[in-house]
Amino acid sequence: MKTLKIIALVFAGFAALLLILLLSLIRPDIPVERLMESYTDETSQFLDIDGMQVHVKDEGEGPVLLLLHGMFASLHTWDPWAEELNEEFRLVRVDLPGFGITGPHPEGDYSLRASMYVLESIRKELGIEKWTLIGNSMGGGLALSYAQLYPEHTENVVLFNGGRLLTSTSAPGESNGPEERTVSARVDTVEVRDAEETNQSATVSGNRQSLVLRALGSPALRKALSVLTPKFIIERSLKEVYGDPDRLQTEAVTRYYELLRREGNRQAYLSRREMQPRRDGNLPDLPDPVNINDSGVPVLIIWGRLDSWIPVSVGYRLHEAIAHSQLIIYEDLGHVPMEEDPERTIAAVKEYLIRGD
Repeated sequence: MKTLKIIALVFAGFAALLLILLLSLIRPDIPVERLMESYTDETSQFLDIDGMQVHVKDEGEGPVLLLLHGMFASLHTWDPWAEELNEEFRLVRVDLPGFGITGPHPEGDYSLRASMYVLESIRKELGIEKWTLIGNSMGGGLALSYAQLYPEHTENVVLFNGGRLLTSTSAPGESNGPEERTVSARVDTVEVRDAEETNQSATVSGNRQSLVLRALGSPALRKALSVLTPKFIIERSLKEVYGDPDRLQTEAVTRYYELLRREGNRQAYLSRREMQPRRDGNLPDLPDPVNINDSGVPVLIIWGRLDSWIPVSVGYRLHEAIAHSQLIIYEDLGHVPMEEDPERTIAAVKEYLIRGD
């Protein structure tokens, strides 16, 4: 009997220690007003779109570049690009809904239709006729989707480790909802339901496998993300997406960590995974997508071979599918080449745009 009491006390002690450990990992939301002090400035604008105050930066003069970040990132991932290019180009950057200062969509709508409505609203609000869309990961998927839906407003597309090709499922004379589009190239970095497939592909291609993606594949761990986000986990995640972790700057870790904790952003990630697109009439229907090979829109695909989130094989598939595309592979970079090595990637994109291929 005494032995059983000792065992029970030991287990109770372990349970208490585990509870203390979990409580020590809890990080509360940060009020947006506090974050605005560090992550907005005189170039920041807030556009009233679909019930949100969308954080946008609009700098420079010349041909317009729209810069779209990936999952868990913000418009600040493009800071070096704005500093380098704002004398030759007009750069428009946006904290996409659910990220950065913009924060969550009030109705939890992160559908393709809602995303395209945000981009088109920004274009119209800023008086832009045509722009070049440059996107990383999730932002690359949005950039290529936009080019297929609105080719008349698209000058060029530059993809960094992401992109998706759309096809319409509508039968003749039938108008389907905007979410009834199929994706012919499963290349969204952040589609965690594809984490197993992504990591299998990474193994075949010799890439490193992402422990973070494997963790996010668990529904329980995804829910834990909404409260348990200590800084060391963010740092580990960022080191995964860099080809050379030594390039990761302390300031970048702090930025990702703090903006992820913007009130509502962590819950927005769960909403994005679980949401049902709105079926009300508040937003215009999407046009039928144009075959990218019929659009005449030039596409530059840039990939880091050391990407542990989306294997480089996806970049090759996109290049094969888009007849007029160009492909650049960086052997030593990972999932965010434009952030990991802005100098090289800026030079490549600038040469591409000036050359006009």
